[in-house]
Amino acid sequence: MVLSVTVYRAVFWLLLSVVSILSLVAMPEPQLQLFTWQDKLYHGVIYGVLFALLVKAYAARYGLLRLALGLVVFGLLVEIAQSFTSYRQPEVWDFIANSMGIFLVYLLVVTVAARR
Repeated sequence: MVLSVTVYRAVFWLLLSVVSILSLVAMPEPQLQLFTWQDKLYHGVIYGVLFALLVKAYAARYGLLRLALGLVVFGLLVEIAQSFTSYRQPEVWDFIANSMGIFLVYLLVVTVAARR
């Protein structure tokens, strides 16, 4: 089943809004941590999903590189915004994990497109 661009756009903006809100509200420490870098894996996965949705929604209009850079800048701005709260701290590793998620999906999209 192929979804319309409108659906991808709606889901992208909804998820981006949720990520923005959750990135700036006070959060309790996770109760179940299976491994040390679990939080960074979550960051990479969610930004990878955001980028995949962004590609499906806007790649035809803006191109992959512009979309990737835009989402990387968004991730940086979120980390900067966290520094203005008393309960969240910006982390370079969060930014790196976000960017890696975007980069890995970027590579996947480019590789799949090259094989067609």
